[in-house]
Amino acid sequence: MESAAKAQGAVPLEGLYGFVRSHLVIVNAVAAASITIVGVLDFLAPTLSVLPKVIYSATAFLVGLMLISAFAPALAMRLISTLGLAARYPSSGPLWRRPAWQIAFAMLLGVTVLGFVSVAKASQGGVIASAFPSARNFQESLLSMREDVADIKSGVGQANEKLDRLASVVDPSNAADRCADLGCAISNGASPEAVKRLFAKGAQLPGNPVSDGALLIEASLLPSQTRFEILDLLAQKGIDRNLMLLPILVDSGSLTKQGALAAMEVRDAANLAANPAAFVYAPTGNKGLDTWNAVVGCFKRTSGGVTLIELASLMGDSDLVAHLHARGAALPARPLSCSWRVAGKSGIAIVRFDPSTGKYAGVAKG
Repeated sequence: MESAAKAQGAVPLEGLYGFVRSHLVIVNAVAAASITIVGVLDFLAPTLSVLPKVIYSATAFLVGLMLISAFAPALAMRLISTLGLAARYPSSGPLWRRPAWQIAFAMLLGVTVLGFVSVAKASQGGVIASAFPSARNFQESLLSMREDVADIKSGVGQANEKLDRLASVVDPSNAADRCADLGCAISNGASPEAVKRLFAKGAQLPGNPVSDGALLIEASLLPSQTRFEILDLLAQKGIDRNLMLLPILVDSGSLTKQGALAAMEVRDAANLAANPAAFVYAPTGNKGLDTWNAVVGCFKRTSGGVTLIELASLMGDSDLVAHLHARGAALPARPLSCSWRVAGKSGIAIVRFDPSTGKYAGVAKG
């Protein structure tokens, strides 16, 4: 008797503790995981198109099956028996009266309802972003960094391809003119005659904006007057002179004094130093290059990139601006600007060009 009393007095709420451990802790963990998943999918709504619909359609299907089990318990039990689960779920009353069934149904129904509300708000960034401006700013900043990382990966892949081509096809005695493809030839300064020979042999343009834009940038930065003839050849073969470009630079020799000055003016006017998402490109160790890359990355996010004539103007390359003007290239109708807004902070800079000549004319602070 005495030992039994001591045992009962040792843990007076042992039954309650056991219930919490076996029921409430599990339910809370499942509920927390479900809410977290729905929240993450909602936050990533602008970049996810099919996955949320598939997931919430599956949960809606399960809700439907559970409702069927409530109205046709005999059919549900036969299905369970067919799956070999009859021993685990003995017939002790209607399935829908069991606490496990009710909890699972409530969770699936809640996830489904919240999920389809999130899908409906996807065009506005999701429920969270549309309801809380600070969350929307963080979401935009995060997704812009993701876009910049994708651009970096694309640029690194192109650089690796060029290195592979150089290692396999370049003749050291006359490297550029003996390249076997356009990318190798143009990036290394091949003569117009060599480029014409490649086209005569059946060479084709890449045909996608990223690679075509890379050819335009490389041809325009060549330190030779033959670059104009190369650019004209590329235009004749179908490359649009007004293509939007992302001129990320890795070589300090490609950045002119005028380009470095223009980048610094845009950086200061837009207050990029206060934007944590601005300097996401791999640092080069050169302050001028890093500023230039941050600015053109901002141009990409705000204005879609820069055209070749805008690039030439920013670099102070008056000869290239005049050549493009003579060939019919014109400044885009949209202003070239760099703007951002994150966590209550913002900045905007608008580049001004001389409308008659297309030359760089400074920066206006928005």
